[in-house]
This record gives sequence, C-alpha cells and structure tokens, in this order.
Amino acid sequence: MGNRIFAMSIAAGVGLSLTVGSIKMGSNEHSNEKEIYYTAVPHAEAQHEPHVKQEIMKKSVLLNVPLYNQMDHPRLYNGCEITSLAMIISYEGIKVSKNELAKEVNRVPLRYSGGEYGNPNDGFVGNMEDGPGLGVYEGPIFNLAKNYFPDRAENLTGKPFDVLLEKVAKGSPVWIITTASLSPAASFETWNTPGGPVDVTFQMHSVAITGYDEENIYINDPYGTKNKKVPRQQFIEAWELMGSQAIVIN
Repeated sequence: MGNRIFAMSIAAGVGLSLTVGSIKMGSNEHSNEKEIYYTAVPHAEAQHEPHVKQEIMKKSVLLNVPLYNQMDHPRLYNGCEITSLAMIISYEGIKVSKNELAKEVNRVPLRYSGGEYGNPNDGFVGNMEDGPGLGVYEGPIFNLAKNYFPDRAENLTGKPFDVLLEKVAKGSPVWIITTASLSPAASFETWNTPGGPVDVTFQMHSVAITGYDEENIYINDPYGTKNKKVPRQQFIEAWELMGSQAIVIN
C-alpha cells in the first residue's frame, strides 16, 4: 500500500476540515505510489485562512520505513548508526546499502599511538565491521546524509523532542542516538581525544524513529526489529542522556 499515513485529529466542539499537507513520490523500495498525508484544521480556519500553515499534531503516525539489520552479511558489528541512516535514506528514495555508507563515513582509530582515544565527533571510532569499536556521533553522520540530500538533510541535535515528532508526522523518519537498552541507563567514561575530553559509553546505540502514539515511540532497530514499540518517556530520557542527537531528511 506504499507509505500512506492515516491520522485523525480531534478537537472537541469544533468541526474539522482535511487539507492536503504534502505529496511525495515513492519513498520506499516497495512502492511507486504517491504518499499524501492530511492535516485537520477547524472549518472556520480553513474557510477564512485557505493558506493556513499551522498544523494540528496528529495523535498517531506509523511510517513504513525499510528495515536493515546491521548483522546481515556482510555484517557491521558496530554499525548501528550507519545502518539506521541507510534506512532513512532508502525511505526517501535513494537505494543504498549499509555497507556502501560504511565505506563513505569518516573513520578514526580507537586509540592513537600516543595514547589518545578517537573522537566520535570526528568519525567512526575503531573497527565498524568486526570490532573493537565505539561508534560515531551526529556530526559525521550529518555530513554523510548531506552527500545524498544536500538541500534536505537537517541536523536537529539539541532541538526539543517534539520537533522530531513533528518531522515524523510530516512523513520523515528521524535518525537518533540512544542507549542499547533504549532507557536512561548507561555508564560513561571520559576519553582524552585529539579534540579534547569527550564523554562516551559503549552502551550507545542508534535507531530510526518511524512513528508514535500518545504513550509510545516506534522505531526501526538495526538489531533486526521493525516498528518496535518503546514507552515514550523512557525513550525521550535515553535520547537526552546521549546528547539529544538527531538528523532528518525533510
């Protein structure tokens, strides 16, 4: 059925009109259908402000984002960040594998000869394919996303979580950094790197946000689970713990 989004907004005592919000061509590999989502606005507002831009947040959304597994051959043992990026790039119309992206992202050593550790803000730290390795933060991932969508990639790092959900409501899955447990539980250490001290944890993980409802967030987990349901508050706290890192392709 393609990536159709069906949602309803309810406003007590106010009539609603549906207005077309967006049209985009085939945003996953299984469909060439047009995707149309609708935004509900009060009748009076629709009648008197035909070009109204303010949207009412949908109560629930679930996008059909392709699932890639980082452990599928050829595996990326530590490549959750790259695998999650491959999902959202493929959803937006460019077919690319996790291994192709792995060849393009900047990399740095796990440890330099002088004793300093690699900085995940500079590139993927260590061996992505087989380990040992740490991971990579939003900067190098954003640069990689811009190679494919120079005008549409947007760095949402540091924005309120509601901004991420607004992007999902408009039909764009969001790449984020979280913890392996998807909860605010991780032990950190401070590494001395060429760029200065950096707080890191080997319990970091990356997923693609594919939807939400009033109580949960839905994700594609590169460990192999599509539209996995996670309690909303728990998910937000884990994301904030890891620095509120997020990237979207509008």
